[in-house]
This record gives sequence, C-alpha cells and structure tokens, in this order.
Amino acid sequence: MRKGSSLLYVKIVTAKGKRYAYFDTGVLNPSGRKIYKRLPPLGDPAFGATYAALLAGRTRRENVATELTVPKLVDLFQRSPEFRQLAHSTQNTYGIYLRRIADELNTAPAQEVERRDLLMLRDKMGDRPGAANGMIRTARALFGWGRGREHVTNDPCSGVELFASTDHAPWPEDLLSAALASADAAVRLPVALLYYTAQRIGDVCALRWSDIRDGLVIVRQQKTGKELEIRVHRDLAAELERTARRSITILADPRGRPLSVNALRARLQRFAEAQGHKVVPHGLRKNAVNALLEAGCSVAETSAVTGQSLQMVEHYAKRRSTRRLADAAILKLEGGKR
Repeated sequence: MRKGSSLLYVKIVTAKGKRYAYFDTGVLNPSGRKIYKRLPPLGDPAFGATYAALLAGRTRRENVATELTVPKLVDLFQRSPEFRQLAHSTQNTYGIYLRRIADELNTAPAQEVERRDLLMLRDKMGDRPGAANGMIRTARALFGWGRGREHVTNDPCSGVELFASTDHAPWPEDLLSAALASADAAVRLPVALLYYTAQRIGDVCALRWSDIRDGLVIVRQQKTGKELEIRVHRDLAAELERTARRSITILADPRGRPLSVNALRARLQRFAEAQGHKVVPHGLRKNAVNALLEAGCSVAETSAVTGQSLQMVEHYAKRRSTRRLADAAILKLEGGKR
C-alpha cells in the first residue's frame, strides 16, 4: 500500500505541520481494523532499520500464512488452550463443523480463503439451515482465533449472513403423552428425565444415580457449567423407583454402558416417527418450559429449573399454549370475584 509515500506499506499523516510515518503490519485487531506501527521520524537514522524489520516481519507472516492450509489451521485451533477451555459440548459441536470445513477446503491456503468460499459451504447445506448456521459460526471462531494468533489476516466470514432457521418445536401433546406412558422403558425413562428436569440431552445422558439425592436432581450443565438443584417431580421419582440400576449413569445401553447422546437421539426419533411425528429430543426442553409457565411459575422460577437466562426462557415460551394461559387467567378472575 502506497499512500502518500513511495515506501511499501507506509502511510504518511500530516498533523500540525509535521509528517508522521506509520507502517501497515497486515494484522487486524479484534474489531477488524488494521494495526499500524509508528515509525521513527523521517530522516532519523533509526528509520531505515525499523522499517526493514517491520517489512521483514510482515513478509514472513504472509509467507507462513500462505503455506498454512485450512486443515492445518483447524488442527492448530483444536490444540490451542483457547479451544480446550471451551465447554466439552461446545468442543464436540465445533469438532463436527471443523471436520467439514477441513474436508471441503482441504488444499486451500487459509490466508486465501474468501467470503465466496464460505458462502459456497453455507449454500451447499441450504437444506439444513440450522447446520449451515452452525458451520458458519464455527468458521467465525476458527478464523477469529487465527487472526488473533496472527496465523492469518483475512476474515472470510465477514458479511456471510446466517440462514433464517426455525426453532425446534416442542413435542405435540399426544406424542409426549404416548412417550411418558410407553410400555418401552427405553423410551419412557429418558423422556421423563428430559421433560421433568428440562435439561439438554447431553446433561441427561450424563446423569448418574449418585446425582439423585435428598429428593433433588443435581445437574452440572456441560454447556454453561452451572450447577442446578432441581426438585424431583413425583412422576419422575416413580419412574426412577421402577428402574433397575445397571450402570453408574441412569441411562445405559443393553450392555450396561452409559448411553450416548447419538444413540438416545436416534431412539427417540424412531419412536416419534412410528407415531407419525418428526421431532428432536431438544423439543422436550420447550415442553418443560411451557409446562412450568402454564402451571403459574414465574420466568425467574422457570429459569432456576432450566438454567437458562430470563430472556431465553421467554424465547422458548413463544409456543406456549395461549388457550391454557387464557383459561388460567379467567379462572383467576373468577376466583377473585366476591
């Protein structure tokens, strides 16, 4: 870049009659702005040596960045302390999309990835908008980390918009009732745990028998790190009472090993499809939020059970039954009359 100067990457700024030289390092700050280094005054004997050192450093970084492929950048990211400090569930989610990014851009120099490359990846997943958005969010984290470590200077995710995606719907009432009354304990028990604790599927799969004590379910959420103490619902208590303990975890596979999230998700989706519904287990979290609110719980009380923010509780509650709320309101009005 020559801007008021014949020297590469140097710009000259005139202020109050004086001229100041700044070197464009080729690095962006977290806000996406270029980072400039102040050079010694023009004519200063130290000017030439300082400029040469900065130019060599920029050239070296650009050469390394050009040679650094996307798979290598992914590997560096996953080995980094920043990645390892993420919640285990977040690492798993990022891992899924990082593998896809590395596979799709397996020979591309990380420094040369452009916005159109990310748009192409996003559009190829257009039939799964939620997954496409997850991939873009992961790419943002990857390249944001890469810029912070000066492995790259580009931001190919800039201006790549997320797809408008629909939230996971709560389970229809008939499906929820059928699951809670199912003759198959392999369906009935996990649905009861998901519904009566209002937790994510990963947290439910991780629940141990030792987490049930003094009438409480003790949950440490994998995503947030929050520890919750949730009163055991009487129907869940009855379900747990009739369940044989075959593993340290409450949910176990036929061999007595802890049940994986993928296995449970597939099992519950098969059950739902057999009932004529297409749902995901996460929808039960919304059923739980709605049930708590419809039962008269405040947003704060509901948040204390789910571990969500007050704003997220309200977001999840968008599909609550307005008929039930209206019925409850009229009953309260009738009860208040003298």
